Amino acid sequence: MAAYTSPSKAWHRWGEPIAAGLNLLYTIGYLQGHEASFLCAGVGSIVFAWICWERQLIAESALWVFYIGLAVYGFWSVQESWPDPLPVASLGAHGISIALGLAFWMVAARLLARTGQAALPHLDTFTTVGSIIASFWMLQFVQANWLYWMVIDVVAIALYWKRRLYWGAALFALYALLAVEGWFDFVPWI
Repeated sequence: MAAYTSPSKAWHRWGEPIAAGLNLLYTIGYLQGHEASFLCAGVGSIVFAWICWERQLIAESALWVFYIGLAVYGFWSVQESWPDPLPVASLGAHGISIALGLAFWMVAARLLARTGQAALPHLDTFTTVGSIIASFWMLQFVQANWLYWMVIDVVAIALYWKRRLYWGAALFALYALLAVEGWFDFVPWI
């Protein structure tokens, strides 16, 4: 693959910090229970989907479209409180989701690499497949979703950094820290 050259789209300079800021506002609003935060998530996801598409992060662009759907879903299905106690999934269930995720990642990465249109297809599909799996566990309120997010966010930092999406990399660095904090908040023995 040829060396990365910056796109001629000047709007990325202001669009990326806006997208990162909107997604950060969503996170803060969601943690405080504000339904309007889903609007921030939707608009921020639209902007990131467009930027990722133009930066040849094809799978990541599709992931942001998935997040637009989750924003709509979240807005319509906001719950008053999380289940107490939180459900726990078996190691077998996690093993199956990880095995299926790895298999799908390998196939999707190969297919994406063959198109010749994708930059960093292995990292790109890893974060996408992993995020969908982590989102599934998050929607089930299973506390282990934080472990998935820790790994995915660290890989996303590298992906966004390599594509010179520094605001996105910073957003995922913050998300990685929040995942660590979330895990330690939920771990019963700490």
